[in-house]
Amino acid sequence: MSAPPVAHLHVHSEYSLLDGACKIDQLAARAAAFDQPAIGLTDHGVMNGAIELYKAARKHGIKPIIGCEIYLVDDHELRGQRQERNHLTLLAATNQGYRNLVKLSSRGFLEGLSRGKPTVDLRQVAEHSEGIIALTGCLASRFCQRLVDDRPDDARAHVDDLLNVFGRENVYFEVQKNGIADQDKANEGIVRIAREVGGSLVATGDVHYLRREDHAHHTALLCVQTKSTLAAPKMTFETNEFYLKDNAEMAAAFAEWPEALASTIEIADRCDVEIELGKQLIPSYPTPDGSDEKTFLRARVEEGLRRRYGDPVPAEARERAEMELEVIDRMGFNAYFLIVWDFVHYAKSNGIAVGPGRGSAAGSIVAYCLAITDVDPLRYDLLFERFLNPERVSMPDIDIDFSVRGRERVMRYVVEKYGRESVAQIITFGKMFPRAATRDAARVLGHDYGVGDRLAKLIPDPIMGRPPSFEDCLQPGEDLRKAYDEDPVARQIIDVARGLEGITRNSSIHAAAVVIAGFPLTDVVPLQLADAGTVDEDGNREYKMVTQYSMKPVEELGLLKMDFLGLRNLDVIEDALDIIERSTGHRPDMATLPLDDEKTYEMLARGDSVGVFQFESEGMQEALRKVQPTEFDDLVALNALYRPGAMDQIPTYARGKREPESIVIPDERLRPILEPTKGVILYQEQAMQISKTLAGFTGAQADDLRKAIGKKNREAMAKLEPLFREGCRRSGTSEEVIDWLWETNEKSADYSFNKSHAACYALIAYRTAWLKANYPAEYMAALISSVMSTKDKVPFFVARCEEMGIEILPPDVNLSDHEFTVVDGNIRFGLDAVKGVGYQAVEAIKKAREEGGPFTSLWDFCARVDARAVNRKAIEALIKCGAFGSTEGSRKGMLSVLEQAQAAGAKQQQDALTGQGSIFDLEPAGGAASAFAAPSYPPIPTEEFEQSELLAIEKEAIGLFISAHPLKEVREALRLKVDCSLADLEHRKDQDWVTVGGIVTQAKKIRTKSGSTMMFATLDDLEGSVEIVVFERVLAEQEAALQVDSIVLVRGRVDHKDATKTAVVVQSVEPFNPTPEEVERAREELRAQATRAKPSALHVSIDAARLPATIIDDLKTLLVNNPGESEVVFEVQTSSGPRRLKLGDDYKVAATAALRAELDHVLGEALLPAA
Repeated sequence: MSAPPVAHLHVHSEYSLLDGACKIDQLAARAAAFDQPAIGLTDHGVMNGAIELYKAARKHGIKPIIGCEIYLVDDHELRGQRQERNHLTLLAATNQGYRNLVKLSSRGFLEGLSRGKPTVDLRQVAEHSEGIIALTGCLASRFCQRLVDDRPDDARAHVDDLLNVFGRENVYFEVQKNGIADQDKANEGIVRIAREVGGSLVATGDVHYLRREDHAHHTALLCVQTKSTLAAPKMTFETNEFYLKDNAEMAAAFAEWPEALASTIEIADRCDVEIELGKQLIPSYPTPDGSDEKTFLRARVEEGLRRRYGDPVPAEARERAEMELEVIDRMGFNAYFLIVWDFVHYAKSNGIAVGPGRGSAAGSIVAYCLAITDVDPLRYDLLFERFLNPERVSMPDIDIDFSVRGRERVMRYVVEKYGRESVAQIITFGKMFPRAATRDAARVLGHDYGVGDRLAKLIPDPIMGRPPSFEDCLQPGEDLRKAYDEDPVARQIIDVARGLEGITRNSSIHAAAVVIAGFPLTDVVPLQLADAGTVDEDGNREYKMVTQYSMKPVEELGLLKMDFLGLRNLDVIEDALDIIERSTGHRPDMATLPLDDEKTYEMLARGDSVGVFQFESEGMQEALRKVQPTEFDDLVALNALYRPGAMDQIPTYARGKREPESIVIPDERLRPILEPTKGVILYQEQAMQISKTLAGFTGAQADDLRKAIGKKNREAMAKLEPLFREGCRRSGTSEEVIDWLWETNEKSADYSFNKSHAACYALIAYRTAWLKANYPAEYMAALISSVMSTKDKVPFFVARCEEMGIEILPPDVNLSDHEFTVVDGNIRFGLDAVKGVGYQAVEAIKKAREEGGPFTSLWDFCARVDARAVNRKAIEALIKCGAFGSTEGSRKGMLSVLEQAQAAGAKQQQDALTGQGSIFDLEPAGGAASAFAAPSYPPIPTEEFEQSELLAIEKEAIGLFISAHPLKEVREALRLKVDCSLADLEHRKDQDWVTVGGIVTQAKKIRTKSGSTMMFATLDDLEGSVEIVVFERVLAEQEAALQVDSIVLVRGRVDHKDATKTAVVVQSVEPFNPTPEEVERAREELRAQATRAKPSALHVSIDAARLPATIIDDLKTLLVNNPGESEVVFEVQTSSGPRRLKLGDDYKVAATAALRAELDHVLGEALLPAA
């Protein structure tokens, strides 16, 4: 006889971040497999998984029971104070109960967040008790704690409180059988009191992991979350009973209380919650003139049409706008567009930089006319259907880039407009992927960091942002599989790591997503507070309000979600424009910038794109040199081409650009679609256009095809393929072309790109390139300013400035403003860059300068600048960084008299305030006494620091060397000693041995958990910087060489910690102090090397008789696409004997192994062995 069914009502998922290990879909699937009619979810204090459970349970044919295990306290207002905190299990029985749970969970965070936990008190629970069933709770409940502590009267009093709050029929007495002695003791009291009050028992499993055998993985998870080890855990579950038991296991466990099992089904039957998904909850837009949203939107679009296209508006633009407005109105999105228009308009009206658009929204002429986007969809053939499918009602998605500085201001505006209770950011969850899981598993097993790190590095890098799974990494032939099979320690670590894979590890704030509602958000979605990673003025941690549901559930509820992104490049553009305006009095208008500037394209064609948005990488620089862009469309194409898969098409595009006659168009109807991309199907929009033009697809069908291709949905593509083929046949397309088009559709799933997005980002790229080409010093100043806070890239950009002939000048009290300025084509630092010099201090310096002219000395400065605004620390920093360079005196001399100068200046200012001026103040200007009126100061000593001391104090004051750099004097000698520059380390293989050199700029010793000492230091050269890691043995021997500001040679192994960080693990260190003679010899050697290194010619021997017919075109394309300094010489065997053909400078190449391989492929049998 089979056991009666049960329903698990007390269940924790991975969203119980400290100790839950169940994935929700697996929970629902396992409950369904056990023939259990329902599954509950009661995570600690949160409802993060409610929508996920709702969908998963329905998918598996069982009922979802949504709940929450709240943290109950006596008084939620005692935040931060120690008070008893207990668990209480609550379940939503009705839709009202679900809404009340949402409110309670939210209030726990918004009103009761204390010591990291969301707390509520019984008064709050009483306000939201309708429709909720309460279970008395687990061993951590107040009821059980009182029974375990032998306080039965207090336990009974707590039960009476619950009965009063929820009603007798809505309180069940929760019993558990988990093998813990205290639980057994509590059970006796629970049963007794339940019978006293006539209450019902209910059996729960307090599920924390899926299967009994998952207990070990769960224990490892607890160690990861509590930063402990399996040998010395900080938190454990005493038994392995906290798993999802089947009906028979539950029947055996609760044999003495069969009625407690029946209660699970009774409660499951009572719980009936419906959550509406797929609605549209767009808030209404309050129009300023009181008109309806449709009328107001149309009026704004009409204004935009005339502004963008002139008056009268061209027919094509008007027709497109009418079509879009009709679709927008029919779908109910008028308010959506007005809300976006409103906050973009606010940003632009308040000096906040806004990007030209991103994503598919640029395909909308309505968005273009509202100035939400800046790329003309008609000019660049951008499709509205790519943005909004006219036949499929789905929420539009407009993401906006703001300057990083301005993003928060826009957020505040939206909060103020729609109400703090109606706007929130969205939560996101970090998962344990194999690399992190491997490192964590090694740590909890007690192994050194290096053991886990070595294994983690055997896991391949993410592909297109997706990390591989352990299943992928353990396939035969994979490096990790080899270690797993050969090394017992590796096997142990990986086995533990596999149990952690995919578990939610933490929650954080989504980088961009914001949700806006027309009502309090807690009407439909629970909220919580997330650590913002910042502190307030008093040093207290700051929090932001976020939805408890992540992005997908928020969208499924129908809430309006938008991405407010902060793009640093917009700050750089604005800073450059500010500097241009300060330097020239003129401010270029980026919105009306002509897109045909020759100087800009010439710069890009040289591959000179450092600092240009999206075009900075070496690979992109090479692509620029191949394509030789001359128009904006080339930049759009390059944005799409420089991606995995699409890169193979760069030579074809480049060849088509140089030789239009080489472009192959298989069907003339495709010419207007393919000719702009030189015959390459590059954009998703092209696939849509082809399906409409040749296959007769509607715009909606074309968008369905685009989605199927983009998501590699083979099932959807299989349904569309017959329609595509039949439509093409009806239009008279040849079978050969149809086959080619469909094959291209299937291939392009790996690389086809959103043209709207490519065009928007190409526009930002063009603007940054235009600024660099036309205002190089101003733009480089803005770039350096943008990285000053991190310092990582400062040496790199400073070095680029030197190459461009731009000098970096120190701050100057007579010449500098707050920010960088450009003087005679050189960059001068602003005073804000000086440590300890605040905004008010700079304002005081400027005011004194404007009123009395340039400062003549430190004495003069201290006398005239308000001593209340500029303190001694600030003046010291100004002296140290060289900011008094335009006045008399040495830095050492000024520091020696600073105390007297400040005292004299303060006295003069005090005398002036009290009216105790000199008698000479009464003498008319130019009178006999005027020569004596100015105070006389003792001369400032002329003795100066040694050069090394001077540079040290300069770096102390401003964070980097400006007037000189210790490495500049020795760079040639250093270059001969090292294997590569620090900037090139990222291209070295992990664990490669290298010798590098530079100056130690930071050093910090720490003591590890094992008690050993190690050092983390930063090594800089003139190109970049790298972290060096020095373990105890090396540190003991060579610590003296690693003092800050020492120039050293380091031998060690490259350690690519992850995709974004490279370090060197040091094996040996030696000081580097070459003599002037050694430096000069090094310079001579480098000059000699440069002469010897003149590239030798590339000689290619070929048999003319075997050359294919297309060889001339193929060779031209190949050689032009590999530009360099080597001449090409063909040794040709002809019927009349050997001939030598030397190509001109236009065909000089980089004679790489890759080029030789391509020549081998192109020439085939005609290639002869080298002589």
